Amino acid sequence: MTDWTTVVVVVDESDVDLVSGLVWDLGVSGIEEQALPDGTVELRIGCETTTAQHALEVLAERWSPIAESVAADAGLDAWRDHAQVWRVGSIVIVPPWLEVPADVAENDLALWIDPGHAFGSASHETTRMCLEVIDERVTPGSAVADIGCGSGVLAIAAARRGATMVVATDIAPDAIVATLDNARRNDVDELLEVSTATVEELRPSAFDLVLANIGSATLRSMSAALMQIAKPDGILVLSGLLAEQADLVVESFEQAGARCIEVRADGEWRTVVMNRPC
Repeated sequence: MTDWTTVVVVVDESDVDLVSGLVWDLGVSGIEEQALPDGTVELRIGCETTTAQHALEVLAERWSPIAESVAADAGLDAWRDHAQVWRVGSIVIVPPWLEVPADVAENDLALWIDPGHAFGSASHETTRMCLEVIDERVTPGSAVADIGCGSGVLAIAAARRGATMVVATDIAPDAIVATLDNARRNDVDELLEVSTATVEELRPSAFDLVLANIGSATLRSMSAALMQIAKPDGILVLSGLLAEQADLVVESFEQAGARCIEVRADGEWRTVVMNRPC
């Protein structure tokens, strides 16, 4: 059984995105925000105990985090009481325990996603920007890779949009479980190939669209490998980035041969869309 820890830290409202970006890069599984009467925000960060140690070290340089040991399921399930439906273009993400909203039309794409203890409920800006690109660019027959798939929401959205080859990978066992469960829930389990394979183990030049919502440091370390799995003229969607990290990621991928198409913004968060030239 995985040991879970909740890291609790109180920060100024202006620091919420900064702290979230720092700990997402470390591989945490969930963040719950609670506004306090004095205008500060309490962040409750759910993660495996080994990851919590890294988070405590990073946050202690500027803030005063504490750690709370929790039962395997309790700490990361409290967010369910606050879950909501999210719309991104024609894609509507519905937690399975909620009703589908009345304004969902026949031509909308409703997905039932339970992230479990993995990242990806569409509540985060970076996930929503990736979904925007899927809504715009995936066409019937597309080949799509979702690297660091979390809940599988991006891979499942691509499959439901018409992609016929979808590979979803993650190093976290909870993410594999969540992706498989959600794929079955959305009737695309036969379309998805879900595994812990590394990028280097995937077939080169195989994907029209490569999605990687995994943070700045990881993206930069994998730039050459991610480029290699995209088809010539394929698209790479690089996310999980704070505003000040986007240029570093663009530079790293340009050095690997990619061309920047656009940088999307949502608040303090950025998603970089790049192309592998023919």
